[in-house]
Amino acid sequence: MTKIERVEQYLHEFFTYNIFELNDFYRAVYDQRDVGIYLLPKGNEILDFLINIYLNIEENLNFERLIPHRFATPQNLLYYLQRFIDDINNDRHLVDTLYDGEDTDWIISYFTSYIEKILSAFEYAIEIYDLEDENVLLYQQLRYHLINHDIENFIADLKSVFANVSYEIVKQTEGYYHANVFLILKLLGFNIVPEESTNIGRIDAVIRFSRKIYIMEFKFSEDSDDSQEALNQIIDKDYAAKYRIDNLNIYEIGISFNSKIRNIRTYKESIL
Repeated sequence: MTKIERVEQYLHEFFTYNIFELNDFYRAVYDQRDVGIYLLPKGNEILDFLINIYLNIEENLNFERLIPHRFATPQNLLYYLQRFIDDINNDRHLVDTLYDGEDTDWIISYFTSYIEKILSAFEYAIEIYDLEDENVLLYQQLRYHLINHDIENFIADLKSVFANVSYEIVKQTEGYYHANVFLILKLLGFNIVPEESTNIGRIDAVIRFSRKIYIMEFKFSEDSDDSQEALNQIIDKDYAAKYRIDNLNIYEIGISFNSKIRNIRTYKESIL
């Protein structure tokens, strides 16, 4: 796979994972604009900002193949992504100035989270192209760690990935990190399934190998360690029950993400 194909694959995975939620948000805001976004300060401009992002994605990026179908060359696509990033950063003050913690209007809260996801995805897509060789090496390292059940170094390398992604972000969510773990590992070639259903809930992520399986649960906090809580959820809900029939080695991992350091704080694991 060429490096531009890796960019296409990453963007396709990103929009596949997020587009339905974004579509629902856009339609709800637009259909209820008279009693919603228009009542906010500069509501007209914020709606125009949302429409511009939505239409650019739908018309130019939400496709499995981008070159040469939407862009003539890789350079055209990369230039477009950088220009898109610049345009969002130029206008995001319209949203950021209205963010007020728990008292923030739901439209601003949701829009802010989408802006953060889109910016990080585009930044990472550009880095994929620039750092293709490093990505291949990273995949080999991460896969080697999991095959050998070296969780400490797997988490350390995953932290390094997050540390190297450009974050122009102030406000973050558990879903943001959850989505990025899935997208990064999926892009690197792992057999990872997000939101795997069981009879009593959904597992954040499952990574399969021929002889072993990893069950992962993510928690997000401002500055606390919630890794044990994440692991306890796996154990208490017996997520592993679904996989015992396969006679595989099962590893349960709770991962805590931290807003203060914008990365993984720590992890806890259990081996069945």
